[in-house]
Formats: sequence, C-alpha cells, structure tokens
Amino acid sequence: MRTRSKAGWPARLRTVRGFTAIELIVALTLGTVVIAAAIQYVMTEFRSLAASEVRDEVARNARYVSISLRRDLQRAGVGIESTPSFGTVNTWPGDRGDTLVVLYVPYLPVEAPPHMLVPPEGTDNPLPAGGTCGPQCMEVEKGDLTEFDLEVGSLARLQVLSTRRLVLIELIEEASPTSVNLHFADLPTILRQPSGLTDVKLDRYSSYVQRLQPSVYYLDEDDRLMRAVSLNLDGSKGGEVLAYGVEEFDVKLVFADGDVFEQVNTGDLDDSNDYDDIVAARVRVTLRAQRTHPMVNDGELLKRTFEWMIAPRNLRYEKDRL
Repeated sequence: MRTRSKAGWPARLRTVRGFTAIELIVALTLGTVVIAAAIQYVMTEFRSLAASEVRDEVARNARYVSISLRRDLQRAGVGIESTPSFGTVNTWPGDRGDTLVVLYVPYLPVEAPPHMLVPPEGTDNPLPAGGTCGPQCMEVEKGDLTEFDLEVGSLARLQVLSTRRLVLIELIEEASPTSVNLHFADLPTILRQPSGLTDVKLDRYSSYVQRLQPSVYYLDEDDRLMRAVSLNLDGSKGGEVLAYGVEEFDVKLVFADGDVFEQVNTGDLDDSNDYDDIVAARVRVTLRAQRTHPMVNDGELLKRTFEWMIAPRNLRYEKDRL
C-alpha cells in the first residue's frame, strides 16, 4: 500500500517541484551571457581570419612573382651567350612600368638544334643581301629530328657568322624532303633587337636559324603583371596574367663593375654597360590587396613593396669564364 500525505499525494512526490521565477531568470541570463560571449569570440576569429587573408593574399602574390622571375632569369642565356650588342636579358622603361625580356634556347627534352642554311647553287660568298627564297625567306635543313621543332609563331635567332637577328616565323613551306622554306615576319625589330634579313648578307657555310624561348614581363593598363612566352605575328606580346594589383614593376640591371642602370647602353664610349656585362637584375614590385579590411592598415588599402636581387647563373658563368 502506498502511503499518502494528508493531501492524498504519494509521499515520494512531496519533494518534487519546478524552477522558481528567480532561478529561471538567472539561468536565462547566464545562458545569454555565454552565448553572446561565444558569438563575439567567433566573430572576432572570423575578422582575424579575414584580416590575415588580406595580408596573405599580397604575400602569396609576391612569392608567386618571385618564383616565376627566378625560374626564368636562371635560364637566361642557356644555349646562347650574350654579346656586347645582343643580350639574353634586356629591360627598358615604359609609361606603366618596365619591360623585362629573358631569352634562352629550349633544352627539354633536348636542346633545340640549329637549322643550317641550304645555299643556292654557285660559289659566291657572301650571298646577296636578303633571303634565298624571297626577301624575308630562307631555306634551311630540317635536321635529324623526328619532329621539326620550328612552327608558325616561333621566335628564333638568325646567326650569320657573328651577326645575330631575331626572326619571327610566319610561314613554313616544304622545299624538299630534307629542307623547308622559312618565311619571316617583315619587322625591323623584335623585342627591341634587330630583326629580319634586310641588309644581311648570308654566309653559305655559317648561317643558321635556331629556336629561342622568350619570357617577357610587363604591366598592362589594368595594373596586371603579364608574362608572355610567345609573340604575335606582328611582334606584339601574347601575355597571360601573372599577378593582379601591381602598381609598380621596376627592373634595374646590375653590371660587373657594380653599376646599376635601367637599361643597356651600347652607343656610348663606356664598354662596361653592354649586354655581356650584365650579372644580375634588381626587381622591385609594389602589390596592393584586392579589398580593404578595418583591422588591416587602419582600414586603408594594403600596399607592400618587395625587392629581389636575382643573379642568373649563366650570365655569371659567362663573366667568370671570360
């Protein structure tokens, strides 16, 4: 038999009761404080992460630009040494920043071979000025490669004894089972180097064409740092975006005697600032973030300047060897 209280309820229920109003208010207040603190903590963490992302964005772009520049400059001069008047590293100032040019002979999977001139019949040497199959056309050997490495749009060097020209191939015609006719774009200069066959007298025994790989850095009108590894047939650069928000791209050339200039000067009496005297490039880049953040730079758009000194090993090797 259950025992009941005087009120008739079971004895075990007499101690069961609900929360008082005061207890409920205290519990709700404490819960509200804890939840508010948690929300504040989460919001602070999110703001800190967003601020870090703004800073990291600029740093990542800088690292990416640095890696690309170092990789290309370290290949400068592979397979083609600089001369006083023809360089494998070149730079010049412009309205929106400097332009940097790096040239080398492609070497993977094998080094691009020279394609020797197929001279016309006769024994006269040198040949008359111009080409052998047209004003801007030269017949060359295919070589022993299973695949001919030159194609329309290829940048190449024309070497005639000690004379060099840059040429841009705009048409390739089969001349014989062992040779092709290379037609060059009729351009006076390419990347500010002499181009074409005008006024060039080919040597029937020592003239050839060899493929070159360019890497060209420059700023476009939208503050984007561009990198071009090919040229259009009119000689313009066919670049792709390397980095956004670039406000400054400044390149200085460092010469063996310690002088630092914005470009080579082959026309003065000083023979220490020619192309074959370059030993390094000093690059300064100013990058800006893509957005502002109240916790970064007092809410102003973040800008940072980075500077690198890059000494291409092939250029150093050339100087040490001399």
